[in-house]
Amino acid sequence: MALCQPPPRLRAVVLALGLAALVAASAGVASEQKAKVGVLRIGTTGTLLAEEKGGKAKSPLKSLRSFIRDETGLKNEIVRNKDWSELANTMAKGKAHLGVFQGYEFAWAKAKHPELKPLTIAVSVYRYPVAYVVTRKDNPAKKFADLKGQSLAIPATGQAYLNLFAEREAEARGKKLNEFFSKVESAEDAGTALDEVVDGTVKAAVADRAALESFKRRKPGRFRQLKEVAKSGPFPPGVVAYYASHLDKSTLERFRKGMLNAKRSERGETMLNLFGLSGFENVPSDFERVLAQTRKTYPPEGPPKK
Repeated sequence: MALCQPPPRLRAVVLALGLAALVAASAGVASEQKAKVGVLRIGTTGTLLAEEKGGKAKSPLKSLRSFIRDETGLKNEIVRNKDWSELANTMAKGKAHLGVFQGYEFAWAKAKHPELKPLTIAVSVYRYPVAYVVTRKDNPAKKFADLKGQSLAIPATGQAYLNLFAEREAEARGKKLNEFFSKVESAEDAGTALDEVVDGTVKAAVADRAALESFKRRKPGRFRQLKEVAKSGPFPPGVVAYYASHLDKSTLERFRKGMLNAKRSERGETMLNLFGLSGFENVPSDFERVLAQTRKTYPPEGPPKK
């Protein structure tokens, strides 16, 4: 699967690392656990920002490593992987203690690695996000197929399921995303993308339910100028995953409790806000069902043509 938007902005690029930092930083690991985990290895998917030239500012990677070290006393390293498959293989080989996946990536990875387990989920307002494609009300399009040849804006906020939804809808109609649409642009955030639709700068935008509701509260008049033309089913949220054989049970429980309590500390709340999260939650009872439905609707090899 190839994403067709331009390189993501800072928030999108470091979202997975922010989740990883929260995993360690909020855990409050005791000295006996430090002996068990000499260097905490955290795997992520995606591409990291290169270090800034000139030494004027720390790169996000350095900043997050320092954050983890200061909060836990643990030496740490970020294991960068090119995609979800490589991360899953890295974890299976014991080269990473924890892995941070997009929800749909975890659904794919667990199908190939059944022993991979979710430790906790990372939520942004709603437990299971839903993607929408919207246009202006005066746009004649009534469904996704009607948008062929028009322009699309995708928020660069690290919500990769928005890209996945748009890409698969286009591919199901025999086209890559940037072939189906006349132009695919990256917007700074969902609000910007929706404003561009209202202003006529682009014809359509992808946004999740929380973003649409926020836009409605802040700009009710502009929101009334929009209409929905396509909607996804529920996606699984971001997942912090582990192999039971790689970390002892007591350490995992400390991590889990630490993440659940992240929003109760000032520093943890700051980190959550920075990466667009409202908090961590325990893995819900219907999580496996949502994973299975995601694999069915969005298989890693791509959709059949409609």
